[in-house]
Amino acid sequence: MNKAWHHRQALRKQQLLEEIRQQRQSLSACSQQWMKLTQPYDKGWQALLSFKPYAVIGSGIALIYGLRHPKKLYRWSRQVISFISIIKIVRNALS
Repeated sequence: MNKAWHHRQALRKQQLLEEIRQQRQSLSACSQQWMKLTQPYDKGWQALLSFKPYAVIGSGIALIYGLRHPKKLYRWSRQVISFISIIKIVRNALS
């Protein structure tokens, strides 16, 4: 009985190891597919992060300018928002 139990345990272990191997292969294939699908987003994110120092400097300058000339900054920000919304409308119309 003890031999039979050890034999069943060994068979079960082999089955589990084979199942794990198949799952690893499946995971590897899915991860490669995932990397291919997300590569454009990763490149875009990296491009945005490369502008981070300039954004920090620009926001500091805008803050100082806004403190000195609040009406001009308000007017300028409304124009920027209007321009962005016009771009969205045109993009949606062309799509």
